[in-house]
Amino acid sequence: MMEDEDRLTKILWEVELKRLNESLPRVRKPLPLLLEEIEPSYTTVIGERVAFNRAELEDIASLVPKDKQPSISLPILIVKEWGTKKGVYTIQGNESERALINAILKKPIDNRYVYLPDILELSKRIPSLIVFGYQFSSDELIP
Repeated sequence: MMEDEDRLTKILWEVELKRLNESLPRVRKPLPLLLEEIEPSYTTVIGERVAFNRAELEDIASLVPKDKQPSISLPILIVKEWGTKKGVYTIQGNESERALINAILKKPIDNRYVYLPDILELSKRIPSLIVFGYQFSSDELIP
């Protein structure tokens, strides 16, 4: 009986996480490709088109050397894990993407975590270039 309740609870949480993660990108796009697009955008996992702000793209392009730009894919994913402390988020992505976020925030380049004040700063500076995801643990992001 308890096992059935646990399984049902897990299913309900997975459904809720899928709903919360509907804004996640189906595919992230490299910065140089987005700079070439007339109307830069991405498609969410549920098929909605979301536009990037060109001024924000150009702003971050000015922060990244040309040879490193292909390693930056957007949108940058910021994840809240249920098990972490309140106000703690993880920067998902490669080393270049983390370095970019940390440069914007004036933090050490290899930092993986951001906090609520950082989220507010990113939401002011590059709102169209970040997206938030939610997960139970560090290994299972449910799109």
